[in-house]
Amino acid sequence: MSFPTFTFVQGAWFFLAFIPLVVLYFLKLKRPRVEIPSLALWQSVVNDQRVNSPFQRFKRNLLLLLQMILLLLLILALMQPFISAGPETTDYLPVLVDCSASMSSVVDETGRTRLDVAIEQAQGMIDNLRGEGKIALFSFASGGRRITEFTDNKRILSRGLEQMKPTHRASKLDEVLRMADAYSRTAPVEKVVVITDGNLNDRVDFELPFELDIQRVAEGGDNLGITEMSARRSGPQTWDIFVRISGSSEDPLLGDLKLFQDGRLIGKEAVSASTEDAERIVFSVDTDKEALLQALLEVGEKDSLSIDNQVWLTLPKPRPLRCRISPELYSWQHAAGVQSDVDIDAAKDPTAPEYDVIISDSEDLKGVTAPVNVYNGVVPDDLSDLISVTDVDVASSDIQIVDWTRTAHLLRHVRLRDVQIGQQTAYAEGATSQDLEERGYEVLIHGASGPLMLQRRRGLETDYYFLFNTDRSTLPYRIAFPILVSNVIQAGMSQASLSEISASPTGVLPPLNMEADRQYKITGPDGSSDTVNSTSTGRLTGVPAATVGKYDIYDDGELVASVGTGLLSQLETSLAPVEELKFTEVEVRTDTAEMVESDLDLWWSLAFAAFLFLLLEWWYFQRMKTEVTA
Repeated sequence: MSFPTFTFVQGAWFFLAFIPLVVLYFLKLKRPRVEIPSLALWQSVVNDQRVNSPFQRFKRNLLLLLQMILLLLLILALMQPFISAGPETTDYLPVLVDCSASMSSVVDETGRTRLDVAIEQAQGMIDNLRGEGKIALFSFASGGRRITEFTDNKRILSRGLEQMKPTHRASKLDEVLRMADAYSRTAPVEKVVVITDGNLNDRVDFELPFELDIQRVAEGGDNLGITEMSARRSGPQTWDIFVRISGSSEDPLLGDLKLFQDGRLIGKEAVSASTEDAERIVFSVDTDKEALLQALLEVGEKDSLSIDNQVWLTLPKPRPLRCRISPELYSWQHAAGVQSDVDIDAAKDPTAPEYDVIISDSEDLKGVTAPVNVYNGVVPDDLSDLISVTDVDVASSDIQIVDWTRTAHLLRHVRLRDVQIGQQTAYAEGATSQDLEERGYEVLIHGASGPLMLQRRRGLETDYYFLFNTDRSTLPYRIAFPILVSNVIQAGMSQASLSEISASPTGVLPPLNMEADRQYKITGPDGSSDTVNSTSTGRLTGVPAATVGKYDIYDDGELVASVGTGLLSQLETSLAPVEELKFTEVEVRTDTAEMVESDLDLWWSLAFAAFLFLLLEWWYFQRMKTEVTA
């Protein structure tokens, strides 16, 4: 704290009001004419003249003193004095307020949340704003949002704080820091303040160009929530449902987990979880059609965060995997044909616009698409300047497989050590695997002189390239080949959600298969609605899902599908703050910060004191008048 300062210094001109007060006081005295019987009373007259001298009268008159004190207090209150809580702000200060799901955690018995505390801290900064300082408000969860421009208007900033509401998303600091960095290029920003509960990823992909001040709010109470929900097909019409429950306290918290299928209760289990011991519950569901599941966690009064207590999951209708295989790839057709629940299309021309898996000997897919594409004996066109393929003797040791990525999905449990190949791949002069990675490719199988198999991810699609023709090798005659084809089928079933499926977190709904080129209306759990058009292949993608709950899809007013989301964030449910954030070459502590103190205004105290002096003056002179009358 510092010495009091004044907001309205010009109010000091009102001290000139003391001059007419004193002048009016002296003009107030009127001497009455009185006849006296004796000169002996002249001594009293002389004494009266002495008392009426300016200084003598000033010393002995209580009314004048009270009026001067009253005027002094009123003028000081008019000048709006305050005691500063900190140094004067003279720079541009971005304030980033965390609005992630964990910020809605209740921190005390009054029902205040972490976000309420954060807004109070930000309001304290706004109240302290003076001089040439300006503040810009940002909110962030999984993404960032600018609330106000840089301004010193406290009313605009306070209204901006009123717009901040907790979201149903996990927190991520990268994007909002990039937004603040963009503003720092138009204004002299030296420091950025982040008000958060500390539930952040400890590694941030951002290089700090300014000082970062992390102000942590209270940790909140105990919490129990659902952090994972998935399903795995265990039979033609049977699914195993896995639900993971996690807690935020060292002591176990108790609750009841209920599972609903299309609104009907089908399972209930008592659960207990803590920070060290999460619990995994398994339910079995039988269905021959699409089904909507809801996992609902019921917890007692100790649960401080309710957003993570429900998760929705849609089970797809059972169907065979649609697989397109080029007519000439007989070995692949035979290996895939023995797999169960696989519908193979090996015709000369594709019979459908979309498949789950495509196995082709050419990059020309004739307009069809699939989330999993396997190319046999194909070098990608954009790598033709880096890789060459030539025919060689199959017995040559130079083209044997020397290593492979055993953790890759297609190469699990596949042994390729003794496979011999009748084609040799080689890097162009000066080319390396680094050049392939820069173009988006990863080497999965390495030969003696170059790569033999590549992987490329493109959004939701994954492409696998066998740079050699598998029929020009001993691979189809090895036990590794049917295992490899089985892995391809499993990858396709997983991508098509036919064997495994996981509940979707808030943000965007999972892709939906609908009728092509139609307009659908999506209604959210909070009553919001959105209109989205399906693609020419019938895919409904990019539907925003900001709130946990069930989303209904309507076609011309008719309900055609329902899907749902959940928070599904171990970090948010744990309510556990990180102690340190690691940036590029910089580490920032996130220790708990004290509540920001606002400037202490004194004008109302002075005005109240003036009112008390006014009452004191009225009481004192009313009492004297009453005594004289008596």
